[in-house]
Order: sequence, then C-alpha cells, then structure tokens
Amino acid sequence: MLVPTADNKTMLSVRNLSISVGPSGKRIVDGLNFDLAPSDMLALVGESGSGKTMAARSIVSLLPAPLVTAPDCSIHFEGQELTGLAAKALRQIRGARIGMVFQEPMVSLNPAVTIGEQMAEGLRLHSAMSRAEIKERSLAMLERIQIKDPGKCLAAYPHEFSGGMRQRIMLASVMLLKPRLLIADEPTTALDTLVQRDVLDLMVELTRENGTAVLLISHDLGMVSHYVNNVTVMCEGKAVEQGNSTQVLHAPQHDYTKRLVDALPKRSAGGSRKAVVGPPLVEISNVVIDYPGRPRLFRRAPPKRAVDGVDLTIRRGETLA
Repeated sequence: MLVPTADNKTMLSVRNLSISVGPSGKRIVDGLNFDLAPSDMLALVGESGSGKTMAARSIVSLLPAPLVTAPDCSIHFEGQELTGLAAKALRQIRGARIGMVFQEPMVSLNPAVTIGEQMAEGLRLHSAMSRAEIKERSLAMLERIQIKDPGKCLAAYPHEFSGGMRQRIMLASVMLLKPRLLIADEPTTALDTLVQRDVLDLMVELTRENGTAVLLISHDLGMVSHYVNNVTVMCEGKAVEQGNSTQVLHAPQHDYTKRLVDALPKRSAGGSRKAVVGPPLVEISNVVIDYPGRPRLFRRAPPKRAVDGVDLTIRRGETLA
C-alpha cells in the first residue's frame, strides 16, 4: 500500500499509526496512514474490530486504557503535532477545533442535564460569549436543524427525544463551535435507514456551511460512498485499500473490499432491488398472538390480539423492513 504524501493543502496527516494493547504488545491498528484536506470528507470503513474507531479516537487521545499508541507515529493537525501533546493543550483542541460525534448520543448526553445547558457547555469553555449570546446562538442552531419549538427543547432532557432527534441535537451542539474537523464515529448505526439519511444529510449541510472537514467512521461502505470523497478500507488493523469512494465501490482491488461490496444489497439497472430467488431461510404463516386480558372483579377482560394472521418469508440475501 502506498503511503499518502502530505502537502500544504493537508489539514490532518496520520503517519505510521499503530495502537497496541498495553504490555502484551498486541496491535489492533498497524501502520495506518491517511490524509484529510480542509473541507474534505474521508471515511474509515471496515467491519467491527477492524480498528477504525480506535484509530479515530487516537487523534484526540481518547483511547481507553490499556491501549497505547506507538512512540514513532505522527498525527499532524493544522501544523501542530498532536502525538505527545500535553493534556491541557489537547483540551483546548477538543471541541473547539476538533469536534466529535459518537454512535449513541445517550452516552454523550447527560440524562440529568437539560439540552440547553449541554449545548451551552462548549461555548462557555471555548468562547467569551455571555449567557444571553449563548442562548441566542443555541436557539438559532436548533431552528437551523428544524427542531420544533427550540425554546422548549432547551428546557427539555435527552430522554424526551427520539434517537434520531438526539443525534441531530448532538450534532448541532458540536457544530455550534464551528470546528475545523468533525470526527463522526458510526453516527447513525443505532437509527433506522430513513433517519440515517436525514442525519447524514444534516451533517453534510452543517459541515459544508462552516468549511469543516469530516472523518467518518462506518461499517457501511455503500452508505458512506454517497457522502464522502475518499475511503480507507480497514481490515484487522491495517489499511487494505484507499482511494476515491466511487472507484473503491465499483472497482475494488483487495479481496476484503470485494467481499464488503459483494455483501451490499444489489440493485437492478432501473434502480430497484434485484429479485431474490432460492428457498426461504425463514418462513412463517398465519401467525396469531393474543395477550390475556387484565383480571377484573368478577371476570377477566377479553384477550388483546397483538398479531393477527401475519405471513412472512425471508430468503438468502434479502433485506426485509
């Protein structure tokens, strides 16, 4: 694999990134190299356990113990070497210059703190804005992402929103600081397909408006190819293929990438999914499920029918929603 060559147009340059498990020395990321230009979008793609998430977290030194980066690796961001940077200096970069959105917003959002307080936290830490200015900007951002009744949203708690709305709010909170780089680690994995598209579309809109570069972490090569310019495919901690997303998707070179592409749902020339043939893997017929009624004083209430005469067939290679 050719090592990318950084130049003065490179915002983030990662060289020889290796991550090991403490004293054992077992490597989960091995010699990873990639570049990201300003306002560009790059995806690290691979199955679970490929090392993509740990590679992304290492950029801002958020590796969980006992994982450590190799001493000879280099993570260069806007002319500054991040490897070995003091904790205080890293805290000034996180949020303000490098924003992060993770897979499950309820892990990042404090369930006991209002949305307004959580949105304001980053601006209080990294700006000299007054409380009134922070509230005004927060309201404007919530309006931008089409939240109904932004004022009510600021006073609400995370559990009062759906998963998709929580992720939109989390993304809005991060983008309030207008970071130069956004690291989005599987930001839509826990969401249904339609909501995934909405969240990714919003991410693209907000980052383009601010000229923010994006490092997107995903296991879904087909989905990210619609959004990013370049892809790095990871397998067992190594980059096995790198290139333009269209080229990687339609003309993969490495066997692992070919398997990822082959696993994607196939579509016909007209855009519809190809008909699935072959014997069914799962077949159910006329399924009926009744729940017993609640006890009453003299007799039990009639049962409640939850499922009534449902038929279902799933064949190999078929996706059913």
